[in-house]
Amino acid sequence: MDPKPKSPSPRHLLFFLYGVLVSLTSNSATFSSAQTSNSSEADRQALLCFKSSISLDPGLVLTPWRSDSLDFCSWRGVNCSTTLPIRVVSLELRYDKLKGELPSCMGTLTSLVRIDLSNNDLSGSIPEEIGAIPGLQTLILAENRLTGNIPLSLGTAASLRYIDLSRNALSGIIPDSLAKVLSLRALRLSMNNLSGEIPGALFNNSSNLITVDLQQNSLSGVIPHFHRTATLQFLDLTGNSLSGSIPASLGNVSSLNYILLAENNLDGSIPESLGHILNLTALDLGYNQLSGNVPAMIYNISSLRYLGLSFNRLGGQILLNTGHSLPNFESLILSSNALSGMVPASLANMSKLQVIDLSSNLLSGSIPSLGSLSNLSRLILGTNMLQAENWMFLTSLTNCSRLLALALDGSSLNGSLPKSVGNLSTNLELLNFRGNRISGTIPAVIGNLVNLTRLKHGAEHAFGNNSLNNWEIKKLGCPGIV
Repeated sequence: MDPKPKSPSPRHLLFFLYGVLVSLTSNSATFSSAQTSNSSEADRQALLCFKSSISLDPGLVLTPWRSDSLDFCSWRGVNCSTTLPIRVVSLELRYDKLKGELPSCMGTLTSLVRIDLSNNDLSGSIPEEIGAIPGLQTLILAENRLTGNIPLSLGTAASLRYIDLSRNALSGIIPDSLAKVLSLRALRLSMNNLSGEIPGALFNNSSNLITVDLQQNSLSGVIPHFHRTATLQFLDLTGNSLSGSIPASLGNVSSLNYILLAENNLDGSIPESLGHILNLTALDLGYNQLSGNVPAMIYNISSLRYLGLSFNRLGGQILLNTGHSLPNFESLILSSNALSGMVPASLANMSKLQVIDLSSNLLSGSIPSLGSLSNLSRLILGTNMLQAENWMFLTSLTNCSRLLALALDGSSLNGSLPKSVGNLSTNLELLNFRGNRISGTIPAVIGNLVNLTRLKHGAEHAFGNNSLNNWEIKKLGCPGIV
């Protein structure tokens, strides 16, 4: 019996029809069919135009893009509609090391919904014609070498939902029109050379944005007012030149999970309204000029995992019930402020804590036992006025098997270092007790810490007398203690 013939695939059938339509374009009775074929041919020519603008294709990914090939939907990175007319709906060429420029002829791909040319070596400006593609929803050109301004035409693209132009060399301002695109859900413009102010329309009550990432630019001026919204979840303005105070209206955005405003010139106090954002996961306000006390309600956000307030002018005490109200905490970074009082013993209740950095403050009293923190990797408490008492805190730390760094330099620790120092985690890479009043000899069991590879003394003390007054041990990548 003869084998049953295979049915043609839907895509091959479409291209059979496309070939028929091309052959009928000269017949006036098939005018509408000719229009269909003409739009498909226009897409094929636009793709060939794109290829001609690529000066280097080391992976030869565009080799199948030939002028004598009608089946352009089979070309690498091209996806087409599944119904007539055959149109290109997405162009995705990621991580292909393509070098060249974006041609204006891309604008004739009028059925494009998605463009993703990220992680290549594309240069030049972004053509205005791309923003004029009527149904474009996703534009990803991240991690190239694109220059020039953000096209004003993107502000007229009524269907745009996701824009990622990060990690380029774009300059100029963020167009006001772009901030008013109601369909926009994510705007990622980080790590460019953008300047000017943040458009206020980004955060008005008609915005549907979920993600705003503008970090590492040269944006200036104040942070705009925030209207009450329930969509914004991620806000990153880190590493700009923003000034003024943090707007209290930021607390209106109850949906926020991440607020990252570090490395700016912000001043004034931390708004108490931030404590009303009950789903907040990370709050990073470090490296600014903030003053006053940390609002009490910040310590009551049970969902908080990261709190970074380092290098400001904050004062007051760290609330003693912190460990009970922040059960999900992983990182507490409050270094280089003017915080006073004691290190809260209740930190021992924060079972998920990995990093504690309270260095360079005005903290006093004894160091609490934190041995219950099985995930602790970094404990940085140097440059305070802390006391060792009976060194029980050090003994308790022997239970922290993941500890990588312990820094207690520049404090008021005195007495002899106990032998329990040799029972600290063998993963320990940094142990710093410089600038204290520790006496006695270095316990021989310190040799158990196999990743501590260098013993550095202060110039005023010789290695031979085993003095512990002004020494540190660092991991240098070679075994043994020098």
